[in-house]
Amino acid sequence: MPATTQLLDHLPDERLVALVRADREEAFEAIVRRHRAALLAYARRMLRGSGADPEDVLQDALIRAHAALRADSRAIALRPWLYMIVRNRALDSLGSPRPARGGFDDVLAVRPGGLDPCAILERREELRTLTGAMAALPTRQRTALIMHVLDGRSHREVAHEMHTSVQATKSLLTRARAHLAQETGLAA
Repeated sequence: MPATTQLLDHLPDERLVALVRADREEAFEAIVRRHRAALLAYARRMLRGSGADPEDVLQDALIRAHAALRADSRAIALRPWLYMIVRNRALDSLGSPRPARGGFDDVLAVRPGGLDPCAILERREELRTLTGAMAALPTRQRTALIMHVLDGRSHREVAHEMHTSVQATKSLLTRARAHLAQETGLAA
């Protein structure tokens, strides 16, 4: 590994962002090396069972992040900002129309866990309802819920990433769960 790469890998995110904005492409490569695995895992969890490709979602998110970093000079908290972009791209992917299926035989061929077609349709409807209810959540509640539940972060980690207190994070999560339970009829 070249010395420049090793040096960049030890710089804080804020410094890497500044270097990207100063046309240092290797700084963005360092950002990708640092955050790619966690962002990909996050995309996989968000897209689980949807048929969408997490690699494609991540690649699109990174392209958008690179362009946004170059186009804007506002201060950002890089890690939560990257998660937000991946989340938005994943939600866009979940809301995209799915390719037409080849008929009843194809549905039977992809039965997850041996479920019958009626159970599959019920689960899909529950997922659509839940996805719609999550999209209707205020941004901060949705972000906290995704980071805590889907990404498996602790209350403290979510609070740190969102620049808030642990108590405020717990409150955001409680309100998000209550809203989802009310909108979907599913247990909080």
